[in-house]
Amino acid sequence: MDSNIISGLIGLGGACIGGLITIIVARQSFENQKKQANDNEKKLIQSLLQAIHDEIETVHDRYQETMGIKLENLQDDTGLTFYYPLVSDYFSVYNGNTFLIGRIDNNDLRKQIIKTYTLLKGMVDSFRLNNDLVHKYEYSLKIYDETEKEIHKQHANGHYKLLIDYAKTLKETHKNIKQEIAILLRTLRKQGVLSEIEK
Repeated sequence: MDSNIISGLIGLGGACIGGLITIIVARQSFENQKKQANDNEKKLIQSLLQAIHDEIETVHDRYQETMGIKLENLQDDTGLTFYYPLVSDYFSVYNGNTFLIGRIDNNDLRKQIIKTYTLLKGMVDSFRLNNDLVHKYEYSLKIYDETEKEIHKQHANGHYKLLIDYAKTLKETHKNIKQEIAILLRTLRKQGVLSEIEK
């Protein structure tokens, strides 16, 4: 056999082996990058779930101390006649990360998060409406005190009746939200949100 042919075959064999090694190394590198991306995604979602847990727990505790307990103790046929100040964004974790919510793998957990926040935002709107009713009631009382005209007393009584009716709605919504928050926090804890994330 000609030495050029042998040399060519050895070169071809070496190139094939080198090419095969390059393919194996490239594939391993791709697999490593894919695993790293998956690990990063899991850490990101776990961090989000921890933040949602902390936000819900903190907002709920504060709400329960300031208004929840008042609603629970409110007598039937009594209106909620004081303002509940609502001036800031209480859900900054959720609002700032809505693009990540869809990446939560657990369908039930994802749905529970969205359901709970939707109910909470609705409750904020309900308290704003109640604040408006309180304002109208107080204004009618003030006008009645100044004029002592029966029509203004009737307006005040009408506004108070609206407050009584709306208090029933607030109490029912409060009860539902409390249940949904308990379900969400329990589910998040089962997902291990209270454990530390490995770096």
